[in-house]
Amino acid sequence: MKIGKRNGIIAGSALVLILAAGLIVWMAFRHDTGVAYKAVGDTLTVGNEHYEIGFQKEKGAISYVLNKETGKKTELANRSGALWWGILDDDTSVGGNKADSFAYRWNRSKNELTFEYGGKLQVEVVVGFGQDNRIRMSAKVTNHTGGTLESFRFPYELKLPSASIQDGLLPLLPGAKLKTAFFRENNSYEAQYPGTFFASYLALNTESGPLALYDLVASPMSSVDLGFKTMVDDPGKTGLVHNYKLATAAGGVWNSPTLVLEVGGDYADSIASYRELNGIDRFRSLADKLGKDKDRYLAMPFLKMDVSAIPGAGWTALKSGFVDKLTFPSVLHLVGFQTGGHDENYPDFLPADAKWGTDAEFQAFVRAAKTKGDALVPYTNFSWWGIHSPTLTRLPAGTAIEDIAVNKVPGVPVKEDYGVHSGYVMNMADPYVTGRIAEEHKKLLDAGMDGIFEDQWGIRDVPYTLNRTLAPGTDASSSYYAAVRSYFASLKHPMYTEDGFDMLVGDSVGFMGSNYLWDLLGYRAKTATYSEYYPMIGMLARDKVMLFQHNLAAETMTDKKEMLRWNAAMGYHLSADLFNGIDNPWVDLVGLVQKEVLAKYGDARVKSFEPVAADITRTDFGSYTVLADWNADKPFEAGSGFTLAPSGFEILGEDGGVRAGAYSVYNGVELGKGDHIVVELRSTGRIRLYQPVGSDTTLAVKKPKDWKHAAAAAYTMAGEKLADIPATEQGDSVRFDFIRTLGDKKAAYVELTASDNAVSVADFPYKKVKELPNLAFGKKVQVSSMASADFPGEKVLDGDPYTYWESTAKNFPQTLTLDLGGVTDIGKLVLKLPPQDAWATRNQTIEVQVSQDGQTFTTAKTEAPYSFDPKRENRVDIPLDAAKAQAVRLVVSANTGWPAAQLAEVEVYAPE
Repeated sequence: MKIGKRNGIIAGSALVLILAAGLIVWMAFRHDTGVAYKAVGDTLTVGNEHYEIGFQKEKGAISYVLNKETGKKTELANRSGALWWGILDDDTSVGGNKADSFAYRWNRSKNELTFEYGGKLQVEVVVGFGQDNRIRMSAKVTNHTGGTLESFRFPYELKLPSASIQDGLLPLLPGAKLKTAFFRENNSYEAQYPGTFFASYLALNTESGPLALYDLVASPMSSVDLGFKTMVDDPGKTGLVHNYKLATAAGGVWNSPTLVLEVGGDYADSIASYRELNGIDRFRSLADKLGKDKDRYLAMPFLKMDVSAIPGAGWTALKSGFVDKLTFPSVLHLVGFQTGGHDENYPDFLPADAKWGTDAEFQAFVRAAKTKGDALVPYTNFSWWGIHSPTLTRLPAGTAIEDIAVNKVPGVPVKEDYGVHSGYVMNMADPYVTGRIAEEHKKLLDAGMDGIFEDQWGIRDVPYTLNRTLAPGTDASSSYYAAVRSYFASLKHPMYTEDGFDMLVGDSVGFMGSNYLWDLLGYRAKTATYSEYYPMIGMLARDKVMLFQHNLAAETMTDKKEMLRWNAAMGYHLSADLFNGIDNPWVDLVGLVQKEVLAKYGDARVKSFEPVAADITRTDFGSYTVLADWNADKPFEAGSGFTLAPSGFEILGEDGGVRAGAYSVYNGVELGKGDHIVVELRSTGRIRLYQPVGSDTTLAVKKPKDWKHAAAAAYTMAGEKLADIPATEQGDSVRFDFIRTLGDKKAAYVELTASDNAVSVADFPYKKVKELPNLAFGKKVQVSSMASADFPGEKVLDGDPYTYWESTAKNFPQTLTLDLGGVTDIGKLVLKLPPQDAWATRNQTIEVQVSQDGQTFTTAKTEAPYSFDPKRENRVDIPLDAAKAQAVRLVVSANTGWPAAQLAEVEVYAPE
């Protein structure tokens, strides 16, 4: 009896404990999730503290989303009342609103709502809910149609009132923020991920609050068409397009990735979610990929060295004229060195074309670059092989082009033409293709290359691959993407690619491109006029991959203030083109700013990007911030005595050690006319002020509190001291004149050092050169002819001495006429040709004529030969007797260097 009683007590106690534990678990479950489900009338609602979402009870379509932070409901509803929509290869379609059967069930323990659709497409949709502001959806599709399922739109176009949309974000590098007008003016834009889009992500700011829709990218992953679409069948509405592109055969089953609808937060929040949930935060960092060389790479600009385009190029000339003279270690991007030049002979890059020199000369070039600390990264394109390449003209027996190139139609290889160049898009799942690429990689790396740039991988819209050889576990819709990802993951050397997309972040060191270029070239006409750039990729992955402008495009090289501002604000590294030689001041500028400024935070992610005033943004990188003025006409007072120039910017380190930007007022001192790029670097006992671009001007800096006095000296960029210079002190301010030319040398920076005594510099022989405004800049020009559309008269007024007007040949005289916009006093003309040795000395015979009405011209300077000499920067000054003119005409009657009129810049100045 004692034993039984004891057992009963134990059993009762156990039951109590079990019930108590269950109660605790139930209470914890209720507290942790906070998810409420209701079926009311014709609507199923699920919500938590962040949101409530409604589904139609009849067919499961989304009907609204309530943002509980704002208390406002968004009329977010699937088009046609269908949660999903499938399209077959015969263009017939099946929608969730027309399923043969429909059922739903709520799983309380999992907080999941399941919709089951019966019919030719059997679809199961699972919608999951939790504590956070994210709603997760996935679909399992079984194809009973007898055809191939080529498109699954899920969720089917979520539409909302266009008037409720404040702006939207598209993943066009670095991020394109679409203005309100895009939606209210009934515009649409759709594109593919991966390819045009770098992430499977869409987001909107609405009157009810922010919304984001994005994928948790699976492997293998089909491509997705994304975008915003005006609803022609429902005027005044905009739809979110999210369309998986498939190749699911009859009887096949396809499982979608998990799709997330995020309610609330802001763009930065949903980008952070996308990064975390897609595991991008766990991808290899730049430190992991570059190891001990990380800081070296962060400090190097990317310099295009087009062997086939640089005048007089050859390995010996490139060594002596470029490598030996560059001030800053750089990534040298070799282009067009293979036989046939750029866009020919891919995948065969080595040996280089013999016309550039011998192999010994090539190796001497490589050794010199490495000795200087440069890295060599060649341009290649292994995604597209030239039809005349040795590889394709000598394929192994039994291997045909249709076997190794992508087939969109079975047996028909995809051929693409770029101008006169033709080639095939290669199937990366084919072992012959990857084997040949590996052989070429080895040749390049063995020859001394430090990394490889490969074109097109990061921007090519993923093609269907109807080949016999596919990547394991894939189909025609997912093979290409999977094979490219596997290829990148297999590489051990630094890899750069054109543009780039999120899933290549972990295996690349450089993404090269931006939507800014495509906007300039007119490729994105539907969005360009509505776009503001947003550093989404910098928020997503700047710690994983370096961002650069396009490796080839002249339009986005860092050779103007506006481009420097853009790169700084968006978190991009700097690049330049060596086509115009190294005397171009922007070559030193990109080297200086990359090494001394941007490298300090070169792998820091963007934390936030916010407007601080009209046309003014601030980018926060943590220990560094960038203020950018996007107004081309108005300066901006940044405070503390600093004013940004129109289109200017300012980079500040929080420790006060770095300041850089484009200013019109610096430390309370108004700078001279024109652009001034100033870099201020502070370290213990020393302050350096660089001005790589700008006219002579007075500058002021504040002394550290522990300095009694300051001494100033001017140096070349290479660190050669040129002279002690006068400086005046007033309180904690030190002023001095930054004079560019000291004797026959150029000053790059002024260094201030602490001194116990006031310093006086006697008999300083140099004075500031007064900068006069160019009366012709921005005015109108007419020319008698031009050699081609590439050499128009407008080139003489663009402020770029490396672009030029050229007339038709062998047809003198030729004329160039400037309209100054009104009668004004003129006293001097300055004529320029590109300041390069390749533009050898030449005499052009020129007469100067003037007119006060633009109709009747008189001679102001009789015809005479003028010598353009590269030793004097190919500049000619023509003084004029004081004259009044509305128009100035140059009559060119001879040229000893080329039988045509040639001018790069024509400047007009008032009398001094």
